[in-house]
Amino acid sequence: MFAHLKTLALAAGVSTLALSTAVLGSEDVRISKIDVESSVASMADSNALTFYPDLEEDLRSEIAQRVPLSSDGADPQIRVDIRKIALNGSVMLPETQEFNELEGVVDVSSPTGESSGLSFAVNISAYSGDAVAPEGYVNVPPSETDFYVAMVSTFADVVAEGLKNVNTSGNKVDP
Repeated sequence: MFAHLKTLALAAGVSTLALSTAVLGSEDVRISKIDVESSVASMADSNALTFYPDLEEDLRSEIAQRVPLSSDGADPQIRVDIRKIALNGSVMLPETQEFNELEGVVDVSSPTGESSGLSFAVNISAYSGDAVAPEGYVNVPPSETDFYVAMVSTFADVVAEGLKNVNTSGNKVDP
């Protein structure tokens, strides 16, 4: 009888643990800090940040509007590194300041700075007509007046969507 009760208690404990893990895994990741920086600034052949000096802050602000934020310092942080701002592949933008490619990487880390090993790329492009976006890019139809806002907003949307595929343990969740 005692062995049977131990088995029932063990089964109940395992079920409770599985249920609580499933609930935790289904919660959105709450982010305690968002850092956006640009390694584009270190590229000698790029003039993008000269034209768009507020890009990092604009992108941080847009991401903050889309992801669940937390005041708990123990929650994960994200770091976004903007790696490429280009017009048709060229990182030297023309005087018209146009660009149609924006690339970056999002790293999720603990508050101590330890990386969970989780990162994902974000590639945004704006091609119109018959032009085909490069493989792996999210394409946004360009607008002559609002392309900057469209590119930054879409980048933030993709970051928020990517974070939905992360559970609180920092592991990728299968879609």
